[in-house]
Amino acid sequence: MRVVVLGCSTALGGLVAAALAARGDRPVALLRAATAGAHGDRLRALGAEAVLMEDGPRAAAALPAALRGADALVLAAGTGGPGTAAGRSPAARFAAAGEQAGVRRYLMVSNWYGADGQPWTTDGKDAYVAGKTAAEADVRTRDLDWTILRTGRLTDAPAGGGVRLARATGPLPPPGEIGRADVAAVVVALLERPAAIGRICELTAGPVPLDRALDDVFGTADG
Repeated sequence: MRVVVLGCSTALGGLVAAALAARGDRPVALLRAATAGAHGDRLRALGAEAVLMEDGPRAAAALPAALRGADALVLAAGTGGPGTAAGRSPAARFAAAGEQAGVRRYLMVSNWYGADGQPWTTDGKDAYVAGKTAAEADVRTRDLDWTILRTGRLTDAPAGGGVRLARATGPLPPPGEIGRADVAAVVVALLERPAAIGRICELTAGPVPLDRALDDVFGTADG
């Protein structure tokens, strides 16, 4: 499976690319030409194909061509800073380009308070939460086979810990935390779970082994 990942230069995005490559998939990292030198070699070493994108106004026009032929898209990046119009945010441009390129499967990593817009007033992340809220709303209107994965606070805990995975059903409890490596493993697994399409999921560290948590929420992978 050829999977284009936006945000491979982040810690989480790099782990997603590595997890895809380890499974035998073909991760593709979209990198800005201006910053590719800092990340390209590292991502290639992880097994990703690096695709350089132009900076500036022409970047959005070139994006659909870069996505064409992919089997799935993963958004593991931020969604735009304060004052970014929803339709012009990186998340919205990535989703729109997926539609234009005919790539239906789309997974967005969001934050715990994404659609609920509950501000993180204690640590100055209101703009980040607002960006995720707008990105979630945008993705849900698009003709894509989308899944939204809301995570707790991300840590550098090693992979293999237990998780708590659930479908979003209402008001959220306190967010908790989850290791980036386990988030990456869940992202890769969800791409091949048809039952996850059109679903918003919540993920934190917990007591349940990853494979069992996925089966409990979405049924066994083989149906």
